[in-house]
Amino acid sequence: MKRLLRVSLAAIAILPALLAAGALAQKPKTDTRRVELRRTPAVEVFSKWKDSVVYLTGPMIRSTVPSTAEFFALPQKENVINLGSGFVVHPTGYILTNAHATEQVISLKVSLSDGRKLPAELITVVHHQDLALVKVKPPEPLAAVELAAAGDLMIGEPVIVIAHPHGLLHTCTAGTLSAVDRATNPSGLPGVTLRGLIQTDASVNAGSSGGPWFNVLGEAIGMTVSRKSDSENIAFGVPAATIRNMLPRMLDAERRYGITTGMVVSSLGPCKVVSMGKDSPAYRSGLHAGDQLVAIDGKPIQSGSDFHFGLVGHKPGEKLKIKFRRGERFYTATLTLANRNKPDGAALLREKYGLTAVPLDREKAKATALRVRRGVVITKVLGGLYDRLENPPLPGDVLARINYIRPRDLDHVGILLDRIPPGQPAEMVLLRLRNNIATRVDLTVTARE
Repeated sequence: MKRLLRVSLAAIAILPALLAAGALAQKPKTDTRRVELRRTPAVEVFSKWKDSVVYLTGPMIRSTVPSTAEFFALPQKENVINLGSGFVVHPTGYILTNAHATEQVISLKVSLSDGRKLPAELITVVHHQDLALVKVKPPEPLAAVELAAAGDLMIGEPVIVIAHPHGLLHTCTAGTLSAVDRATNPSGLPGVTLRGLIQTDASVNAGSSGGPWFNVLGEAIGMTVSRKSDSENIAFGVPAATIRNMLPRMLDAERRYGITTGMVVSSLGPCKVVSMGKDSPAYRSGLHAGDQLVAIDGKPIQSGSDFHFGLVGHKPGEKLKIKFRRGERFYTATLTLANRNKPDGAALLREKYGLTAVPLDREKAKATALRVRRGVVITKVLGGLYDRLENPPLPGDVLARINYIRPRDLDHVGILLDRIPPGQPAEMVLLRLRNNIATRVDLTVTARE
């Protein structure tokens, strides 16, 4: 009897283990179902695109008036570290963010999702739209987001925002698309009114600026620009339509890569050939005005921004396969990129603005106590052109900024000056250090005829 009791007790002791083993054997099915039920569109979007959202930092001078501290490495008020977000728009390292997050940053860095920090160069700023394009050199291609078609918005549809508010990396919030065609005056851009914005009730905080807004399909429908500070759950974003419209001129691929196609394409809606030069590469390829471009080297084209991104990294002489639609039929053309002569920065500066310049060397940068060795040195100023100014340019000044961009060298000066339309003033910043006194000279100059 005692032996039987021992066996029964042993069986009872083993039973829970057997039951647990059975439960474990069935658990994967239960867990899989639980995961499937919980995997909402927001979870899918975050999982797919979190690596495309970057973190921007760098010492910054917060000042409502032009400050010398932005350029000179002299004893001065402590810098703050800028906190912002951005997202990859091209695998080679082009990143879209806000102008107000980059304009006063001394040395910009981009942190990727894996923790790597890369130095970034400010490529273009569109101040009145609060847009900026920066460039990093990644060791391998980055995952670029997919922009939604222009105007493809539904009020009330879900919005998923990925950003880095207050430096809290990869924060995901969700809400709805509350409204379209809003306007606001962001505090970071004095005197600027942003129009045509979209609105969401998704949570947005300081540092969320530049973060992308996605629909449930994972298409980027916009980008955070500001939030209404005196209320809750009201945030504004630049819509994909504006981004698509501005990206071609911000990227300026043909000028940047020294190539030319010889044609102009539409920026919004289907990418159509607007015009082309006679005997241009586009003309010789068989393309006509009115043709709709649908793919470049096998990559779909939704709008002009897709076409211009398709030109990134290419060189003169390379051939691109262009699929296009003419009427109801589809065709393929081979477009051979032609060489585009680089603008002569020294000549443009001299002829249009009366300033003769030479490269900035290490010794001059050190002697001028510059934080960053970028710019060119003015050696001669055309007489009579700046005589009426209280603080005119002087030989020895460092030209450190042209329209928010710090030129690397004279070649870069040429690119920056060449794309300024006739009659449009250029904003320039000149720096000088004399008797240990740092001076910043801000000029607004219109090119001479």
